[in-house]
Amino acid sequence: MRGNPILQVGVLLAAMCLTGILVASVLSKSNQDNIVTPVTSGESSPSAVVPTLLTLTLSAPARSIVFTESSGRVITIPTGPELEIEEEAELTIRNESWTAALTIRWQDPSAHRFLRLDFEPDKLKTAHLLLDFPGDASDHPIEASFDPAR
Repeated sequence: MRGNPILQVGVLLAAMCLTGILVASVLSKSNQDNIVTPVTSGESSPSAVVPTLLTLTLSAPARSIVFTESSGRVITIPTGPELEIEEEAELTIRNESWTAALTIRWQDPSAHRFLRLDFEPDKLKTAHLLLDFPGDASDHPIEASFDPAR
């Protein structure tokens, strides 16, 4: 290359600055295109019954496990000597969360017991709950969130 070295450096710096401005403008436009404004209205989203694989892990065998959803639906889980139960269930999900009241009767309620719930609903985020009980429990409130933002 021939010419004044100061002029060469100046042209090179100008070219780099213009390239940087071009890249920044392209990136800012692509970010604006990807931003989706959520539509909010005064009414909450409707409930949906979603097929879900429900896995229960127990610290001891249970006599009965019953979930009563806020909609009034009752889900009874078959029990036995197993400490891990997999059950296909349909959950009433509203606003990407599920609420219910849990009633559990242990075969031996004299000691502290735990229950782990793993929810795998169709086309939603999985959720896990770990509950600790001093014995039997009646109408214990539980909530599982399937919101990917949480």
